Amino acid sequence: MAERARYLSDEWFALSLEAASGWPERPGVNCSANYEVTGAPDGRVRYHAVIRDGCLAQMASGKLPDADVSVVYRYADACAEISGGEHPDLAYMRGQMKLEGDYARWVYGLRPLLDSAEYDAFRSVLAERTEF
Repeated sequence: MAERARYLSDEWFALSLEAASGWPERPGVNCSANYEVTGAPDGRVRYHAVIRDGCLAQMASGKLPDADVSVVYRYADACAEISGGEHPDLAYMRGQMKLEGDYARWVYGLRPLLDSAEYDAFRSVLAERTEF
């Protein structure tokens, strides 16, 4: 079995980048997001991701100064979404994920990526290789 990475660690960010490395370009599918996970074992964790032309260009700890959207999860809800390999829309519809900022960019602008087979495969890799 492939090596597992502890959720929210630098190794997990690297795993995410590796798992997304085969995504094809999707011109115009762009979004920068700050994530906040509350109630994690080490306290509140903040990280960011940048999608550029449908590709995961950046993912690391810390906040971006001018992200398009902020995504807030409770630790248990984020773990359940990742371990279950679920689509992020389900967490949003259940109220387990909160969006602040450019809601439309996330909900509609990322649709070509979030509904793709490549994103499904990405979620599966994270579900299999994340240690909580």
